[in-house]
Amino acid sequence: MKAFSFVHAADLHLGYSQYGLEVRREDFDKAFTELVDKALQLKPSFLIIAGDLFHNARPSNITLENAIKNFSRLREAGIPVLVVDGSHDSAPNVVTSTILNPLDSAGLIYYLPRHEGACWRKPESCYVYGVPNYRTRRKTEEMLPAFMEQNKPTPDPSLFNIFVFHMALDIPEVNPPYIEAEAPIELIPEGFNYYAAGHVHKPYMGKFKNGLLVYPGSTETINYDEAGNEKGFYYVEVNEKG
Repeated sequence: MKAFSFVHAADLHLGYSQYGLEVRREDFDKAFTELVDKALQLKPSFLIIAGDLFHNARPSNITLENAIKNFSRLREAGIPVLVVDGSHDSAPNVVTSTILNPLDSAGLIYYLPRHEGACWRKPESCYVYGVPNYRTRRKTEEMLPAFMEQNKPTPDPSLFNIFVFHMALDIPEVNPPYIEAEAPIELIPEGFNYYAAGHVHKPYMGKFKNGLLVYPGSTETINYDEAGNEKGFYYVEVNEKG
């Protein structure tokens, strides 16, 4: 296996005008720009955004323009951006869809659930598999198994395997009182080295299914309850031994 590195971020919530203030919307844009600035310095093999890139499925033109500028910078640097949708930017219905689809079509992001096998591979290094967000526990329990039956995860023991999702798992360590646990751990497949999670706005890292479960937290403060949480992302280096 060849060594590689990646950035794991989640919950950027671009377009969120907290308290109705335009300056707060700008803060979320600035946090994303700072993330991209740092990624360009680190030069990872790829970047993962584990859901809630946008605060809603149809962001404003101002928010979209800033996102496109930053994704263009990453594309010019040769850094793929692997994305799954979250509870805020998933498609509310089949007619509206999600802004992630046209961004994928434009080659600015790689929207994992939209592609064959819901996966992306870096030859001789890693296999990345991503699932959609279904917003509620009931829908997750109904629809996630069907999605994975149609797009079977195929982790490769000779590679480093990454599972990307945006859900609060039903375990006390990552289930804050203001968030519904959307998925029992039994729904999450075995065989992955790194479970790249989103939705919980507080950093967490712990052992999970013979791998590592990681929530990077959000890049900006979304509400008062999380004001004391650290904000940022994880930069992960994987050597030849995995």
